[in-house]
Amino acid sequence: TRFVLVLHTALFVTSCNGFAFFLNKAENKVPNNLKDLVPQVDSSKLNFRVAVGEKENPFQMKDMVVELNSIPRGSKKSSTGVHKATLVQSPNFINDEGEQIVALKEGGWEIRWVAKSPHGHLTCSFVSADDVKRTKDGATLEAGRFFLNHRVWTRETLESERDRRRKIQSEAAQYIDTRDQKIKEITEGDDTRNKMNDEAGLNIGSKVVSYAQAAQSMRNYYTSGYQETLYIPLYDDQVLELAPDLILSTRGEIFKVNSRGRPERIGLSRVDVFSSKSSE
Repeated sequence: TRFVLVLHTALFVTSCNGFAFFLNKAENKVPNNLKDLVPQVDSSKLNFRVAVGEKENPFQMKDMVVELNSIPRGSKKSSTGVHKATLVQSPNFINDEGEQIVALKEGGWEIRWVAKSPHGHLTCSFVSADDVKRTKDGATLEAGRFFLNHRVWTRETLESERDRRRKIQSEAAQYIDTRDQKIKEITEGDDTRNKMNDEAGLNIGSKVVSYAQAAQSMRNYYTSGYQETLYIPLYDDQVLELAPDLILSTRGEIFKVNSRGRPERIGLSRVDVFSSKSSE
């Protein structure tokens, strides 16, 4: 169905976009059978809070309670398959006219986990019947299908990723320290050159070297993977246990599929476990 194709398209691109360097590690293993996750998370209820729009005047909805069901709606490789998601409680927001309820329909969910990736993605999807906004000039949740996308790990892969984040952050901090040191050398060199014109040639040469070293430090910083590791939660209060060996990030993103068939981020998502088999 079109729903299944759109959901898989969004999942595939969001799970691969920007993270290609970290997918080909032999020690990272997908859970033995993704299909086994379905009965483990069946009937779990998740409470989403979403903010549509980037930073300035976002449109926020809360109390979106979603139940993950095992009723199948489609199947695909590297996936649990698409299953029904039931809206237990419709999201709401407050505007000048009081509390507003957002009508959503056609819910579905899927966990997709690309081979050798340390993490997978839980995606829940619904259709908004109408454009929704809190204020006239504020951000808008446009009518149509949207996707809530949150990373998941096994306990083993999460610990491995936490170690990787700490290592990369330590290296990134060293690159920034080196950059700052070289910039300091440049500025101090300018002061010395102003006082000692006969050594200007030496100072210019040192300045060029310091510029090059500072630039190299920033190249190392940007290619270190530091930005990507920010998605890895370091602390247990940033994750939830969705199943005995399935850990869910509380932080996620909202996507829609644009006119070119590509996922486009439209906001941020946060989730709490309302209830799950793991918490019973």
